[in-house]
Amino acid sequence: MLKYFLNTTDDFICTNMKSIFEKLETNYKNKKLKVNLDKELKNLEFDPFVNINHESSNFEKSIKLKLKSIIGIFFVFIPLSALLLASYLIDVQYAYAFLITFIVAIFASTRTTKIASKYSSLRRSTF
Repeated sequence: MLKYFLNTTDDFICTNMKSIFEKLETNYKNKKLKVNLDKELKNLEFDPFVNINHESSNFEKSIKLKLKSIIGIFFVFIPLSALLLASYLIDVQYAYAFLITFIVAIFASTRTTKIASKYSSLRRSTF
């Protein structure tokens, strides 16, 4: 059961990361804007959530913002809402809902970091 949950989570994150990257890359190509994919992939591999420096490109900022949005919605907002509703219905303190959501968010961020590293290295190997 745990392995199925991990595989499902990894597949969801990987699919969305790939989709975000490809859509943004296509968008930049259509606008005829140049993107240094090697540099962008290195920055994504280093940390998929935090901009490394103040001179981050718009491409990097867009990818990281979309990735944060997806993680925030699916691994923070939805679990928190469901757990708050469940804690209301079964009359348990709300603190447990926040605690469990915090644990889920940390889990999702560590899985995302690992997947971003794998995706970046795989994608850079195709150059």
